[in-house]
Amino acid sequence: MKWIIIGALSFLLASCSGDDSSSTHYSFFENSNAFDGIFSEADFDKLFPHANHGRSSSIPDAADKLYSYDNMKKGLDLREGFSIFMSEGDDTIKRLELAAILANWAQETTGGWDAAEDGYTSWGLCWYEEVGARGGGECYFNPDNEYQPSRKPTGDTCFFGRGPIQLSHNANYGAFSAFLYGDMLDLLDNPDAILRDGSLAFASGYWFWTTYKGSPNVPGKTCHEVMVEEGAQGFGKVINIVNGGIECNVALRPLDTELGKKIRNRADHFQYFAEYLGVETELPTRPEGERKDDQIWNDYYRAILVGCIE
Repeated sequence: MKWIIIGALSFLLASCSGDDSSSTHYSFFENSNAFDGIFSEADFDKLFPHANHGRSSSIPDAADKLYSYDNMKKGLDLREGFSIFMSEGDDTIKRLELAAILANWAQETTGGWDAAEDGYTSWGLCWYEEVGARGGGECYFNPDNEYQPSRKPTGDTCFFGRGPIQLSHNANYGAFSAFLYGDMLDLLDNPDAILRDGSLAFASGYWFWTTYKGSPNVPGKTCHEVMVEEGAQGFGKVINIVNGGIECNVALRPLDTELGKKIRNRADHFQYFAEYLGVETELPTRPEGERKDDQIWNDYYRAILVGCIE
């Protein structure tokens, strides 16, 4: 999630089986009706065939199936405020917004690599948490903001990325907790709760998408607002909100660099979901064949990443 660089990917995948029975949250609203006729459980399973392969082995009671269509719907139904998602604009705008949020969730949690089985873009929603961050000494903790846990975080209580948006930093855990429970300490003192409850995990993604306006790069705008106002041309600004401090506001980096590949992968995820949802004609035309670091391909990436790449 924003300002976080996901560590090098490991290809040793944990097995995934069973249903998520750990959820303690219930749906009170019907926001997820927005998916009707656009995105089904069969679509979810087809687009995310490797979901949950990176289940967190660090916490024994982590959900077996954190990422599922059912949890995606339950998360959207947790709070009335999430009803803004996919509620504005015409059918094309709604599909583009869905493609954009799925693209960012997929990139934040990807377990894919260049020659991955089924292709890189099919490996979204693999990892439960930021790879290599647990026990790595980086807590993403700011002792000076208003969102402070009861005690200084260490180890498993650090605020590294968790869930589909890889929620990170105590400011975000605290603000999300206050939004959801009316008490910032619920998640500040127990950040691993996000890995035990699939509906809560997805709710963290919707919360950031529909409420977060703290980006210095796109001030005063949420990801939802940018997509509704600008359609496919808003995708680059969405990246600027999600991870702009690392990936954006520079010239397109070479393909053979970590961040040059990462920003292209994010665009490729958007293309992947937009094509499946039938709105790929709203995006710049993708060149044929294998991507290269040449003018044709780089012009394509600059066009799809307008608002992020200079």
